[in-house]
Amino acid sequence: MRTVDVARNLNVSMATARRDCIALENKGIIERSWGGIQLVTSVDDHFVMNHHTQAKAAIARKATELIHDGDTIIMDIGTTVHHLSGLLTGRSITVLTASLPVFETLRTAPDVTVVVLGGVWSERYQCFDGQFVADALTRHQADLAFLGCSGVSANGRVRDTSRSQAYIKQAIIAAASRSYLLVDSEKFPGVGAHSPFTLEEVSGVITTGPLPPDFDAHCESTVEVITA
Repeated sequence: MRTVDVARNLNVSMATARRDCIALENKGIIERSWGGIQLVTSVDDHFVMNHHTQAKAAIARKATELIHDGDTIIMDIGTTVHHLSGLLTGRSITVLTASLPVFETLRTAPDVTVVVLGGVWSERYQCFDGQFVADALTRHQADLAFLGCSGVSANGRVRDTSRSQAYIKQAIIAAASRSYLLVDSEKFPGVGAHSPFTLEEVSGVITTGPLPPDFDAHCESTVEVITA
């Protein structure tokens, strides 16, 4: 549906329709894109965390091989990144995150220093969100970053369902010396109207195989693919 359709159906001005759409997007009820707006499909958090659990766990284990004691790491939101945090409780590292599940997992780890990136609370994503998070990242420099996403297009564009999270992912990449996308093979192509970055902008992709042939060919020519 287009914004003009919202204004016409509700008999309000375009300015009012835009403001209402922005408010609904901030609450995680709709997604906005150049093509218009659409309802966000609600998925139970427990289902998401437990869907493709073996794949997420394998990706997380492979990611730990890149981490060394003393590293500073940025951890994005997402269930696969959360799986990774559970494997780091015995490490001596610094973790920057806006994710509540990551914080809850690591906050009592004796040798992990957790830096919480504050912002506007998002109940849907269980994280702090918005420009405050992106601004905070400009004041930090990390050795590694681990990112999640909701999909990867065949042309190499990474997909996300949240515009504000797309901006934050860009800031994460800029703040890290190396960044890795954690994504299971079911997310090729995945979903999401927003594209925070391309595969060429990250150091590597950690995934489960096999990938569809068109994705496999594109990935091999643009980025290091690490198979878990």
